[in-house]
Amino acid sequence: METVVPNKIEIRKTILKFLLPILVSSMLEMMVGIVSMKLIGNLGSDAIGAMGLSTRVRGIIWAAYKGIAIGVQVVIAQALGASDHKRIKQALMQTIGSISILSLFFLMTILLLPKFWLGTIFGAEGALLSTGIEVLRIVGCGMPFLGIILIVSGALQGKGDATTPMLISGVMNVLNIVFGVVLVNGYFGFPVLGLKGAAIALALSQAMAALVAIVVIMKSKSLLKGESIKGFIRFTKDIMKSVYSTGIPSAFESLFWQLSSIVLIRAILSYGDASYAAYQLGLQAESIAYMPAAGFQVAATALIGRHLGAKNPDIAKRYLFEILKGAVLISVIGGGLLVLFPKALLGFMTSDQELIKIGSFYLIVCGLAQVPQNMAGVLGGALRGAGYTKMPMYAAFVGLYMVRVPIACVAAYLLDWSVNIVFLAIGVDMTVRLLLNGFLYYKTNIYENPRIV
Repeated sequence: METVVPNKIEIRKTILKFLLPILVSSMLEMMVGIVSMKLIGNLGSDAIGAMGLSTRVRGIIWAAYKGIAIGVQVVIAQALGASDHKRIKQALMQTIGSISILSLFFLMTILLLPKFWLGTIFGAEGALLSTGIEVLRIVGCGMPFLGIILIVSGALQGKGDATTPMLISGVMNVLNIVFGVVLVNGYFGFPVLGLKGAAIALALSQAMAALVAIVVIMKSKSLLKGESIKGFIRFTKDIMKSVYSTGIPSAFESLFWQLSSIVLIRAILSYGDASYAAYQLGLQAESIAYMPAAGFQVAATALIGRHLGAKNPDIAKRYLFEILKGAVLISVIGGGLLVLFPKALLGFMTSDQELIKIGSFYLIVCGLAQVPQNMAGVLGGALRGAGYTKMPMYAAFVGLYMVRVPIACVAAYLLDWSVNIVFLAIGVDMTVRLLLNGFLYYKTNIYENPRIV
């Protein structure tokens, strides 16, 4: 059967179908974060700190889930290209089953060893530790459901469907807001639960969204309709090895981000509360530029994986070229806004001139880094789609722990340099990562040497 080669318009439409749902999900998630912080913002520093610490623990576990989700996404994308629908079903069912077992392990550590997470790892003490334990145990109950959501979303994206994951994420985020407003403030006859209410809302919204995700895949003719529940616990060596050997490097890559952020935050805090507050405001403003480009990485992984799985390297190459062009265009526009209007963007969030002054330099650095950051992300996505998930992990490790973290620590603790040097380290990291991912992409030649998993 002759392969139909898509033209530029068809390629761009396919890419756009990935980008728009992911952008909507990202914007909704950002809005939920703002609303959630507003709900607990007046409950005191211990409450805010406790929720922040539980979010950090959640982020570490999320990194493991996200890595495995990328693993199943790659396996399914390549299987779709090869028209191996049986493998798609097996990969999805077995990964959901295995992640559920892994989730129970994480849940038990949270319920039985919360002091390990909050005290040993993050150094929480006193009232912050006791409040954090209470919150973490509630938030932890939602973690198994979060694992299911991420796996289903990754699998659907591997099949080229970014809209259904957006809807599942939308259910979770909207319910999180609704449950949060009701339980924190005690509306409709419910008691005023405060911080506990916010934690319950998060766990409950994840449970409901996971239920929706399972119903969706079990009802879908192209996924698991008619499949037996036994398929979720009938593991095979081939599928498990493919998913986890592909996903674990991506899990470590995500974990590298989580751990490095802790070091970076501590370095910035050494300059005082104003520098840290300016950094937090800068992160919010930066999302204006970063969010529209985030979907390009997902598109690269899924589409490159699909066409390499179908043994159509020329089509895969055309998709990557269009994805890179789109990522650069969006990066120039978004980065340009950060470089040209940093004070205006920060002025929407604060009137504190000191914070605006500090944060403006951060935004300029991030604006200049948008192009290398997003190009590196797309090339990393292409490598993942081709089955080379270790390579983006290596690049992330070098960028974070041989560039960003060392420069930040030397500037903050040894040489007492300006916080601007810490911000510059972020831009240097992104440039180094682009060079590394670019080198690995060209050296590997994924079109002639794809790693079919």
